Amino acid sequence: MSETESGLKPYRHQVGPFVTWATETQSGEGALLYTSRRERKGLPPLAVQTIDARPDRALRRIRHRWLEFWGPRRMGWWTGVFFIIGSALFAVGGAMGTWPDAPWIRSIDPGHVGWIFFIGSLFFTSAGILQYVEVAKGDVEDIGDPEGASRRRRLLFAWRPRNIGYVAVVAQLVGMLFFNLNTADAMIAGLDWVAEDVIVWTPNLIGSILFLIASHAAVIEVSHRYWTWRFNDLSWWITFVNMIGSIFFMISALASFVTPDEALAAPWLANFSTFAGAVCFLIGGYLLIPEQFEAVAKGDK
Repeated sequence: MSETESGLKPYRHQVGPFVTWATETQSGEGALLYTSRRERKGLPPLAVQTIDARPDRALRRIRHRWLEFWGPRRMGWWTGVFFIIGSALFAVGGAMGTWPDAPWIRSIDPGHVGWIFFIGSLFFTSAGILQYVEVAKGDVEDIGDPEGASRRRRLLFAWRPRNIGYVAVVAQLVGMLFFNLNTADAMIAGLDWVAEDVIVWTPNLIGSILFLIASHAAVIEVSHRYWTWRFNDLSWWITFVNMIGSIFFMISALASFVTPDEALAAPWLANFSTFAGAVCFLIGGYLLIPEQFEAVAKGDK
C-alpha cells in the first residue's frame, strides 16, 4: 500500500474482504474520500476534514439536479437509458400476460410478446456491459496506488475480487446473459414440459438468483455494511428498488415452472411479478440519471 504525499497511508474501510471506501490526505488541509460506487461511476471524491471520516455524513451534502436529463457523454447516463428501455419492454410484456383484456394491451399483437421480452433483455445486457466497463476502469482499491490504477485501466478484462461493486456488476451481467437465453428459447415452438423447464425455465431461475446476488452486493457497496437504511442517499435508493425488482423476478421465475400438464405453476403471479419487477428496474434506471448530475452543498464537511 503506497503512501500519500503527506506520508500517511490511505485509510480503507472493509466489509468482510471488500473495500467499500477509502480516504487519502491532500497536500494541503483535509482529505479526499472515495467510495466504491462513486469511483466506478466516475463521480468525484468528496472533501472531508479527517482521513477516517465516514461517507454517510459527507454524502448528506450532495444535491442532485433532478431537472437535468441530457448527458450522452456520460457512460452512466447511457446505462440508465438502456435500463429504462429494457425495463419498459419487460413491463409491457408482463402487463400483456397480467391484464390481457386491458384496452391498450389489446392493441398489441400477442404474437409479439416473445420479441418484446427478447429485445428488452438485449437492452438490459447492453446496460450490464457498460457497467462492466465502468467497474473495470475505476476501483477504490487503486487509491494511493496511481501506477497500479494506470496499469489496471489498460486491461479489457478486469479481475477485482475485493471490489464488491465488481461482484455486483459481474453477477448481474451473467444473469442478464441467462435472461437473453431464457427469452430467446421461449420463442421456440413445440417444446414439451421437460424441454420448457430445461431450456427456458432453468436459465430464468439462474438469472434471477444472480440478480439477487448482484442486488445484495450493490446494497453492501453503498451501505458499507451488510445492510442499513440510508433514506437520504440516492445511490442507496437505486440499489434498494433494484433489490425489490430482483425479488419480484425470483417470484416470477418460481411461478413460471412448467408442470407435466404443460401449464405454468402460477401464470398470473408469474406475469404480474415480471411486470412489478420491471417497474422497479425502470425506476432504478431512471434514478441513475440524476445520480450523474450532482452538486455539493456548502457548509460542514
